[in-house]
Amino acid sequence: MVSQGTAKKSQKIRETTGDRGFNTIIYIFITLIAFSMLYPIINVIAVSLADNRDYLSRPWMVFPKVFNFTGYQYIFKNSMFWRSYLNSIFVTAAGTLIGLALTALTAYPLSRKELRWKPLFMAIIIFTMVFNAGTIPGYLNMQELGLLNTYWAQIFPYAFSAFNCILMINSFRQIPYELIEAAQIDGASEPYIFFRIILPLSKPVLATIALFLAVGYWNNYFAAQLYCALDRDVWPVAMVLKQIMSEASTAILEAAQDPAAAALASKLGSKTIQYAAVVVTTVPIMCVYPFLQKYFAKGVMVGGVKG
Repeated sequence: MVSQGTAKKSQKIRETTGDRGFNTIIYIFITLIAFSMLYPIINVIAVSLADNRDYLSRPWMVFPKVFNFTGYQYIFKNSMFWRSYLNSIFVTAAGTLIGLALTALTAYPLSRKELRWKPLFMAIIIFTMVFNAGTIPGYLNMQELGLLNTYWAQIFPYAFSAFNCILMINSFRQIPYELIEAAQIDGASEPYIFFRIILPLSKPVLATIALFLAVGYWNNYFAAQLYCALDRDVWPVAMVLKQIMSEASTAILEAAQDPAAAALASKLGSKTIQYAAVVVTTVPIMCVYPFLQKYFAKGVMVGGVKG
């Protein structure tokens, strides 16, 4: 009888010199790729914490010589910043929930075999991926509905996406139809099947689409610029930071011409404020991603397979 140690030795694959060299090259290549992806993030954080003189001498920096929080102080002291932050949180949360509800309620009947006129409905949805009404008709539509300068003008136009709907339809099709038939035989209603069977089995695709929607709503400032330009109380944080950076550029130019304000001009540069704004807007959505990451790859894979 072969001992356990001998069996382990026999199962071990010998690594040749060529294999070790090849693996070393692969590790070096992957390390360089990872660094090239991380470097822009590290550089943005470093510049946001550096003063203007340090940035001008070392724009490629990965670590500031002296920490300078003037850029963040300039942003946080703005009276509109915290209000806009709450606006973005509300728009993102409400838009994600409404988008998930619309997408799921549309995708579920379209994933069922017995739905009549299903090809026609699918053609209408796919049509919207190629053609859209445009900016001016969209604005007139919001005006007629009385939604201009409201939160809902930032939510409703982006709540439903044909791509997300197709992703969810394909995911629902992966669920064995026998589960639905068994529930129908037991007398389950359609709402019960949808909420107690389909949705619990579709957590990966729901998390994936929630991430798509949340990132889209959080980074979207065009809707506020288009539909809510007259009411600053409903502006999202991206819109306010855009205005802060514009005002900062003017303030820096004025400070550079004023000898008494030369210290401010040396510490506070336009790039410092821009990069601080990037960090401020990126960190919240980056904090959400780890909680959904375990579902993300599975949701895209399951939803992307044709049923």
